[in-house]
Amino acid sequence: MQADLKPIEFNAIRKFLERLAFTPYGADAARALEPAPSLEVARQMQAAVSAARRFHDSGQRLDIGALPDVRPALRQSASVGASLSGQALFNLQQVMQACARLYELLQTYTEIYPGSLQDLLPPPAVVERLSRTLVGAGSLRDDATPKLAELFAERSKLRAEAERVVLQRMERFDLRGLIKDEKKVAWHHERAVLTIPAKESDRVKGVRRDTRLGGRDVLVEPMEAVQVNNRLEALNGQIGTEQQRLFRSITALVREHLDALQKMISALTWIDLALAAGRLSQAMNAHAPRLVETPELVLHEAYHPLLLIQFAEGKGPQPVPLTLALDKQDRLLVITGPNTGGKTVALKTLGLLTTMAHCGLHIPAERDCTIGAYRRVIVDVGDHQSLYHQLSTFAGHVEVLKRVLEMADGETLVLLDELGTGTDPEEGAALAMAVLDELLGRGAQGVVNTHLAPLKEYASGHPGVRNASMRFDPTTLRPTYELCVGRPGESLGLIIAEQNGLPETLVKRAREHLLAIKGQEAKPSLPEHERMHSPRWR
Repeated sequence: MQADLKPIEFNAIRKFLERLAFTPYGADAARALEPAPSLEVARQMQAAVSAARRFHDSGQRLDIGALPDVRPALRQSASVGASLSGQALFNLQQVMQACARLYELLQTYTEIYPGSLQDLLPPPAVVERLSRTLVGAGSLRDDATPKLAELFAERSKLRAEAERVVLQRMERFDLRGLIKDEKKVAWHHERAVLTIPAKESDRVKGVRRDTRLGGRDVLVEPMEAVQVNNRLEALNGQIGTEQQRLFRSITALVREHLDALQKMISALTWIDLALAAGRLSQAMNAHAPRLVETPELVLHEAYHPLLLIQFAEGKGPQPVPLTLALDKQDRLLVITGPNTGGKTVALKTLGLLTTMAHCGLHIPAERDCTIGAYRRVIVDVGDHQSLYHQLSTFAGHVEVLKRVLEMADGETLVLLDELGTGTDPEEGAALAMAVLDELLGRGAQGVVNTHLAPLKEYASGHPGVRNASMRFDPTTLRPTYELCVGRPGESLGLIIAEQNGLPETLVKRAREHLLAIKGQEAKPSLPEHERMHSPRWR
């Protein structure tokens, strides 16, 4: 399904999932999440999210720790002759160990992955090789190969010999009392040296290697130790060469099992995204909608996810649920009524929940919901005025309408905010009716919001179109944010203006102008308690 993701704020859902992911793989998948290419894939992810939700509801914890990103290293290993560093191999070992633990943990939640959970199991040959050769944070074991064991044994002997030579020089009478620790040999890049005060350094014949304590001490390699240090340095070069050979050998083994390792990472990515979506479902107390093959939409007391999360975090009021249905009989819904009543929020809720369902995510609702197989969701929300492109608000809406009419068909969900606005109301209403005619003719489904009164009569007189409005409390004239299907709304613009602080005399004059516009005799404004029950304001 193709969908306009920006106007429905789908990126906020991505960010929630990204924060809930355990690994960099799941976080990347969350950032790139979009509707599945088919309903079958959406159902697979939905089943995975449901399994993840059961996992979290059972109270189990995912103890895999923070994992590094090994994808660059795997790409590097694909080149013949490549040599991964010890740290890169250690990172790979950590990820493989985590995947093996995850495999054991999810044995009773196999639906969390559409393939076989065995895809999580790392190649045994790579596991064995790394456990046999690595130690600590990416260092090779001294006995990782027979040759390394031999070289390190020789190195131990040479180090002992170098220390003995330097200690003998330290014990000579001319250095007595000058060295703080006369039983400890200093080392500088694997060369045994003396540490003596700078002003006494001329007493030792040798090579100055470095300074310490801001130049107060000097590291001097005595001439007696140069030969053995040279042998030790050469031996360390042989050890480095053998270690690099071993790194290339292990990298070649990784390359040999690259397909299995990449399959392991793919499985980990899918599962981590599903687990993040399961945690999001738990946070919203959501559930899986029924995905059907036909384009239709049935929401029963469904919530806007972002408003629900804000409420759960104590950052906003409790949202009001939305109930509506779109199908072959009732294809278009025309919502009228004043601003601030929740029309745009209802539109975004519809688009967001449909998109989430096609991603395989759960949606928050009190009762079961059905979401059909729309090929695309087209959304027009907000002001399209652009100084850069020299577009007015109306011209911006026209550009969107052109795209809608180019793409809309019987498998399209169209969500249009403030249809027909930005120009003369009569012309805007006429244009809006023509657009609705075209959408009806193409079999598209959708919801449009408008302030234009003629569209109420249009919806009442055309099969397949229904009126709807956002409820206002009849006593306080405050919005309740409840959608009422089957009844058109009223603008209540002057009443809302009055309640928001416009001077009473100005509002009174506006009412007189309104009556004149409608061709009626001007009458004095009624007191508020009478005005609320007057037919004029119903």
